[in-house]
Amino acid sequence: MLALAWANLMHHKLRTLLSALAVGIGIMLMLVSKGLASGSIAEVNQRMQSVDAEVVILPAQDNIIFTNGAPFRGLHERYLRNLADERGPLAAEVIPVFFGQVKMGGQQQRLFGVDPERMEAFLGTRRVLAGAPFERAHGFADRVRAGAEPPPDMADPAYQAYLADGLELVIDERLRRVGGYRVGDEIQIMGQVFRIVGVVEAGVAGRVFAPLQTLREIVVAGETNASMYFIKLRPGLAADQAADRFQAALGMDARVELKSDYGRLLRDSFASVSLYMTASSGVALTVCFLFILLTMYTMVIERTREIGILKSLGVTRFGLIRLAVVEALLISLAGVAVGIGLAFGVRWFIVFLAPLLTVDLAAGQLLLAVVIGVVGGVLSALYPGYRAARLDPALALSSE
Repeated sequence: MLALAWANLMHHKLRTLLSALAVGIGIMLMLVSKGLASGSIAEVNQRMQSVDAEVVILPAQDNIIFTNGAPFRGLHERYLRNLADERGPLAAEVIPVFFGQVKMGGQQQRLFGVDPERMEAFLGTRRVLAGAPFERAHGFADRVRAGAEPPPDMADPAYQAYLADGLELVIDERLRRVGGYRVGDEIQIMGQVFRIVGVVEAGVAGRVFAPLQTLREIVVAGETNASMYFIKLRPGLAADQAADRFQAALGMDARVELKSDYGRLLRDSFASVSLYMTASSGVALTVCFLFILLTMYTMVIERTREIGILKSLGVTRFGLIRLAVVEALLISLAGVAVGIGLAFGVRWFIVFLAPLLTVDLAAGQLLLAVVIGVVGGVLSALYPGYRAARLDPALALSSE
């Protein structure tokens, strides 16, 4: 049966090739769209999980991935530090983050404004590969905390001298490699020239870090605002219970989330995009398998006389349906193989054009592609096989 099915397909090589290619394009679209979404989410989640904290506090109205601006004021930070139970403060450390944007490595990057003194919470066990995680910015932050007033005129050279120590950046190794950056390179951000002073191992929460006090001075005139907070809890305190306490205290002004839930929150944030990708892939695959159905149906019409001969030789109706299924499976499985190969090729091309994107072609997704190919191939063959099985042998043999 397999040899006969193969011979039938090879009798129309171009049509068979086009059918397999159509399936391959649909499979490729599914794998790449799913891989781009899941890979990006997994990579961002992994980087955020590296922060030495258990709770994340966000503005109530903001999406967790698109948080920007700095709606939290200094009173929020003081309130979080002072929130306590009978055993003492709930937070061992409150870590404010101020977000900005910078174009580096050919893409827009989220700029993490962090206190140089708390950089260790973001680095964890990751090594400093070049330079240092902020040099003079420590002194700038100390002067701000001590109440040093900036010159009133931003155009005054004294203002640039006031900011100079804080205009520093730390980047991760992946961004350094993609952008070809080196320690000492200068990057313009928000009208100021920042200097790269350190490179750290990839895997930290952000790809670009700047001193918190510097961004506050440039963006909100030195006010102690923050975009979000990481909370490192007191040892022994249950994270879910602490999160509930923070949420009850802050009310509707903020969202309190467990850091361990960040991956789920990311997926929720991209739910509509993921649904669109899934629907688009589903439509593409449906069209591809309809193409196979049309191909098989055309083959049945063209081989009416051959089918009559097979039936006269004793081939059963089930045998004819099985022949159609085998032919469709050969086409669809060839298409799956083509699709997987195209997906790896497209992933390479995406990474070549945008090296900071992550496309994850996981084994589970590849297995799903094979299952879809098998199921789609079988379903595509059922109606043409049924039509072949119903042909009257006498009429089929008299067909020209």
